[in-house]
Amino acid sequence: MTQISTQKPHRVAFIGAAAVILLGIALLISPWDGLIVALAWALIIAGGIASAMTLYFVRVPSR
Repeated sequence: MTQISTQKPHRVAFIGAAAVILLGIALLISPWDGLIVALAWALIIAGGIASAMTLYFVRVPSR
């Protein structure tokens, strides 16, 4: 079983946020319409917020 490095968890979070953004973009260019477009935008916004939070918490010094 693969172990996730606990010293650099921000890399895993950042990759996850990028995957969510890419999934949202893929849903936007898909031929489906209606609620899927709203879901796509929600995923893109959530991924952007998650990546911004990840970058912020990497920069903030821990106590």
